[in-house]
Amino acid sequence: MACEDKHTYKFGHGTDEQHKRDQALFKQLLENHTRLNRKTAFLENGIRVTTRSTDPHLVEVLQQHVEGMEARFAGGRAIRSWDPLFAALFEFRDQITLRYEKLPDGILSEMTSDDPRIVELIKSHDETLHNFVRAGYTISGDPSPAPEWVKAHYDEG
Repeated sequence: MACEDKHTYKFGHGTDEQHKRDQALFKQLLENHTRLNRKTAFLENGIRVTTRSTDPHLVEVLQQHVEGMEARFAGGRAIRSWDPLFAALFEFRDQITLRYEKLPDGILSEMTSDDPRIVELIKSHDETLHNFVRAGYTISGDPSPAPEWVKAHYDEG
């Protein structure tokens, strides 16, 4: 279904209240991207990421965002489904283990998988989030970097 923007949403464009709340949190993170610090440790089977801020309000927004994304992930309620990377993350979510822990100044999260192709997907997602922290809105409408198999799967390659 084509939306008012340039994207085509594979799973529809969310309009329910939870989607609106999740979008509002994401918008705040993009607007304040320069006040976030994100560091990744690469694991054999995925990533461990610490995202922090010195702004207590932004820490709360970040933590609410992660909780919202965990709920979306568990329920298969995709976001950015026009983006091949995010469509793949939700399509293959049953092969991904997501864990997180709230920190006083942020969040510690892990995404892992036993499938090497899914690990590649997870690492592309990590690169995407680092890009959001680096550039904010400037790149938020662009497709994410994705493994070649994902691009081919979604005929985007």
